[in-house]
Amino acid sequence: MKDGAHWVKETRTRPERFEVTAADGITLSALVIEASPQVSKLGTCYLFHGFGNSKEQMLPTAKELSAAGFRCVAWDSRGHGKSGGERATYGTHEVDDALRVIAASRRMDHGPRGMETIWAYSMGTAVALQTLPSWPEAKAAVLLAPIADLEGILRYQAEKRYHGAMTALLPVVRSSVRHAAGFDPRSIRPVDAVKHTDAKLLFIHGSDDGTVPPVQSERLLDACRPGQGKRIVLPRLGHGSVMWDLPDVTKKEAITFLANEAQKKAHRPAAIR
Repeated sequence: MKDGAHWVKETRTRPERFEVTAADGITLSALVIEASPQVSKLGTCYLFHGFGNSKEQMLPTAKELSAAGFRCVAWDSRGHGKSGGERATYGTHEVDDALRVIAASRRMDHGPRGMETIWAYSMGTAVALQTLPSWPEAKAAVLLAPIADLEGILRYQAEKRYHGAMTALLPVVRSSVRHAAGFDPRSIRPVDAVKHTDAKLLFIHGSDDGTVPPVQSERLLDACRPGQGKRIVLPRLGHGSVMWDLPDVTKKEAITFLANEAQKKAHRPAAIR
C-alpha cells in the first residue's frame, strides 16, 4: 500500500495536520484542506475512509471537493494510519471519535462555517451513518459501497464460501470479534440510523461488489423517507473500484449533489418565530 507521503506528493496538496484525543485516550491523526480561494466556500466536507485505508488516500477526492468550494477534513480511523488503537469497531467507538474530530475542526475554522457534508467509503459509511443521528448539522452524504448491517455482510460472505458451509460458524465469528475487538457485529446496523436523520443521502454501489453486496445499499434506500435518498448502481465495478476508479461523470454528479444541498440549505430563509 502506498504511504501517506505518496498521496500528498501525488495530489500536490499541503494539508494542515492536527490531532484529537479520543474518549479512551488514544490519539486520532487528522488533516484539513481549505476550500479553494478561487470559488465561494460551501462548507466543510468530512471524509471517512474504508477498512485498511488511510486519510491520505482520501486526498484525491478532497482535492476535487476543495476545488468545488468545500473545506475538507479527513482522519485515520482508530487502528489505521497514524491513529492509535488496535482494531476497528465499525462505529462502536468511531462515532464518538468522529464527533470529537468534528468539534475540533469547527474550532479551527475561523471563516463562515457553511454547511457540513460527508463523503464516505465502505467501513466509513457505517461510521458516518451511525454518527448522523448525533450530528444534525450534516446536511448531505455521498456513501460509496455503503453498509446497512454488518451481520448481513458476514452472513453473505459465509454463504458465498464453500457453498454455505461456513454459515454454521457465524456464532464463532461473532464470539471472536467480541473477544478481539470488544463489540458484537449484530450491533452495527447503520440502516437503523437512516430514520433518525434529515440528511439527504446518495448511495453509490458497484454491481460486482463481492465484499459489501449491492443489496446493502438497496436496504438503505428502502429505509429512506420519500425524497431523502438516491441510489446509483454502476455496472461491472467492484468494491474497491467504486472508490478508486469512480467514473468521472458519477464523481461529478456526487460532488454536484453535495454542492447543491449545501447551497440549498445555506439559502433557506430563517424560520419565523
